Amino acid sequence: MKKLFNILFSITVLTGFLIPTIKPNAKTLNDFQKELDQKKAEYNKNKNEQNSLNNSKNISQKEIASAQKEIKQAEDDMIATGNKIQQLDADIEKKNIEIKELMKLVQLSDGDISYLEYAFGAADMTDFIHRVSMAEELTAYNDKLVKEMNQMVEQSKQLQVELKQKQEKLNAKIQELNKKIASYNAKIEDLSDIQVDVLEEINSLQKTVNYYKNQGCSPNQDINTCLGNNLPYDTAFWRPVSYGYVSSEYGYRNISIYGYTKMHYGTDMGVGKRTTNVYASAGGKVAVVNSNNSNSCGGNYVLIHHNIKGTEYTTAYLHLYKVYVSVGQQVTKDTVIGLAGGNNSNPSLPGYTPWDGCSTGQHAHLTIGKGLQLSISSLYSHSFNPRTLVNFPAIGSGKYWNDRTTKF
Repeated sequence: MKKLFNILFSITVLTGFLIPTIKPNAKTLNDFQKELDQKKAEYNKNKNEQNSLNNSKNISQKEIASAQKEIKQAEDDMIATGNKIQQLDADIEKKNIEIKELMKLVQLSDGDISYLEYAFGAADMTDFIHRVSMAEELTAYNDKLVKEMNQMVEQSKQLQVELKQKQEKLNAKIQELNKKIASYNAKIEDLSDIQVDVLEEINSLQKTVNYYKNQGCSPNQDINTCLGNNLPYDTAFWRPVSYGYVSSEYGYRNISIYGYTKMHYGTDMGVGKRTTNVYASAGGKVAVVNSNNSNSCGGNYVLIHHNIKGTEYTTAYLHLYKVYVSVGQQVTKDTVIGLAGGNNSNPSLPGYTPWDGCSTGQHAHLTIGKGLQLSISSLYSHSFNPRTLVNFPAIGSGKYWNDRTTKF
C-alpha cells in the first residue's frame, strides 16, 4: 500500500512538472506594430475608396451639367419651335384661305355652276380643252396645298412631342444622377467618419509603439513585463492638489451642458479662483501627454504609470491649463505636472481653457485605473473610484484641504 502511494505521489509530482503553466496571452511590441500596420492599410484602403467615390461623383456632376445644358438648349428649341408653330399656324390659315379662293375659282363665283358646267360651257373645242386643263391644274394645286397644310400640322405636333420627350428624358437622367451623387455623398461621409476614428487609432498606436520603443522594450517582450520593470516603486497615492475640495464624485451624474445623465470616470477637485499646481499622485513614469489645446472634452491631459506596492496603475489628470512634463519622464509625488484649468467660460479668471469642450469651471480631475493604460478610453474602462486609494474628505462634506496628506 505504501509502495502504491509512493508511485501515485511520484506520478502526481511528475505530471505537475509536465503540465505547462497557462498564462493569458501577452502583447508584445511586434503585436502593436502589426495592429498599426493593419490600421494604416485600412486607412489607405478607405482613402482609395473615397477617391474613387469622389471621381464617380465628379463624373456624375459633369453629366448633370451636360444634361442641364441640353435642357437649356431644349428650352431654347422649345421657344424657337413655339415661334415656328405660330408661323405654321399662320401658314395653315393662309393655306385655308388659298384653298377657299381656289374652290371659288373652280366653281365660279356666280352660283352653283359645277366643274363640269364650267368645262362644257366652252365656246369651242379649243376653249373646252383650255378650261379642262386649267381646272385640272387648279385641282392638282389644291391637292398640293392640302397636303402641305397637313404636313405642317403633323410637323408641328411631332416637334412638340419630341421636345417634350427630350425634356422628360433629360429630367429623369438628372434625377437619377442626383440620386447617385446623394449615394456617393452618404458613402463618402460614412468613410470620412470612419477615417477620423481610424486616424485616431493610428495616432494612438503610433504613440504606443514609440513609447514602448523608447522604454527599451524588445520586439517580442511582454509589454507589461517591460514597463513594470522600468517603473519606480511607490507605496501610496496622495491628493494631486495641495488646496481644494471635492466638487464632483466618481459615478453617474447629470451634466447640464449635455442635458442628460453621463458617467463621470474620476473625482473633480475645485481649486478656487487661483493658479493651482497639479502634482503626480504617486511616483511613476509619464505615459501619455496631450497638450495641443485640442477642442475636446478633457482638454489637455497627462497619463502616468505607477507601481504601488507591486500593483500597476494608471492615473489621468484632465482639464490642464498648462502641461510641464513629457512622455517617458520619471516623476515623484513632488513633480508638478501642470496647472489646473477647466474654465472655458470666463477669460478674466485663472485656468481659462476655451478649447476644453465640456468644462465650465476651474478644477483638477483625477482618474485612476488598473493596469498600464495608454489611452483615455482604455483607462476609463479599467477605472474605479479614486476614493479607494486617495484620501478625500467625506462625500458631500464640502471640506477644503490645505495640504496633500492630511487624513479625513
